[in-house]
Amino acid sequence: MVIAERVPWRLVLLCLASVLILFLSIVPIKAQDARALQKHLKEITDELRAQSARMAEQDRLLKQQQSAIDAQHDQLTKINGGNAQNSNQNSNPGATSASPTSPVGEAPPKPPQEPPQVVQSLPRGIAVLTPEGHFTFQPSLEYTQTTSNRLVFEGIVIVPGINLGEVTATTDDRSILSAVLDLRYGVTSRLEVEARLPFTYSDDRATFLVQGPADTATQSIFISNTGIGDMEFAARYQINDGRDDWPVFVANSRIKLDTGTGPFDVKRDLAGIARGVPLGSGFMGLEGGFSVLKLSDPVVLYGSGNFIYQVPEDINKVIGNVPVGHVTPSNSINVTMGFGFAVNPDFSFSMGYEHNHVFPQTTELGTTTQTTTPLEVGAMTLGMAYRLSPAVSVNANFEFGVTQSAPDVRAVFSVPVTF
Repeated sequence: MVIAERVPWRLVLLCLASVLILFLSIVPIKAQDARALQKHLKEITDELRAQSARMAEQDRLLKQQQSAIDAQHDQLTKINGGNAQNSNQNSNPGATSASPTSPVGEAPPKPPQEPPQVVQSLPRGIAVLTPEGHFTFQPSLEYTQTTSNRLVFEGIVIVPGINLGEVTATTDDRSILSAVLDLRYGVTSRLEVEARLPFTYSDDRATFLVQGPADTATQSIFISNTGIGDMEFAARYQINDGRDDWPVFVANSRIKLDTGTGPFDVKRDLAGIARGVPLGSGFMGLEGGFSVLKLSDPVVLYGSGNFIYQVPEDINKVIGNVPVGHVTPSNSINVTMGFGFAVNPDFSFSMGYEHNHVFPQTTELGTTTQTTTPLEVGAMTLGMAYRLSPAVSVNANFEFGVTQSAPDVRAVFSVPVTF
């Protein structure tokens, strides 16, 4: 914006006044009229000087406004230029772009919301996408520990408090340790694909306490297994750009292969008792859903909803003299919500809640069909992330079971590297 140069009207008026005074000094007039005319001219001259002073003050204020407008214009140009350069560097590292300009007096459009480093501390599957043409390699170490207790009475109750039969108490303690290789690639600025390969070690310690009318016996069983778990392939697509204070919506899909040893594939003895630990679900799974990220600096609010479908399968095996036929595994619905908080540019943490509703599973055993009860699996989540460099960070995520069917604790330590 440029302020037009003003015409010096005060100078013209002063010149006209001077010419008039000179003319009157030449033309003979009466002394009384001359004094009146000189007084009137003096008043006009004073008024002209006052107007000149006011106009000079207005010129000074206009120059100050012009300087402020120029400073705002330069600041907006730098901001818009920085946003354009960052976007160009994400899509094409090393490339430069011209700084865009916007008309003075018009508010520039709000740029897309870019969640800060805090997203690194969020649960798995909830994060910004890998930049176009870049890879994110994320090796991780995952540990899950589950304990369950069961009490079974086999017999009859003669009167309340007097039982005739055996009481079996079982304590099952399972630990799973997995080394996972996770690779993500940014196909476009809005599309990301992922491949995940776990190598798992699992052990199961079961203790049986049998109390009967004659004596009490204790038996312990330890079984373990090592190998590849269920491989996964996933894709995520960012639906919108998050402009104008809108949250960012991301659609996701995942396919899980049954590459790990399933519960119907482990070795068993003649009685059908397992002598190995499953490393996978034993069924192919499909998952679809969406996640939402809302930036409210320095906080990122998140939520997600997913449906997991497991493909039914004909087992056609005899386990412990019982033929196992068609199995329809449990499907489930997963919901998560929480927030992440950036303490400073390098460290962030997150807290949230995750809940799974597991539908019943049906299994054909001989001529009968057995149906399991639905499960509610809930866990509190806690995450931490520390950035070592712009491309490398160290993450720790934890889940603590709050329902009876949930694992006691799950811990994930990872080091994502973007290149």
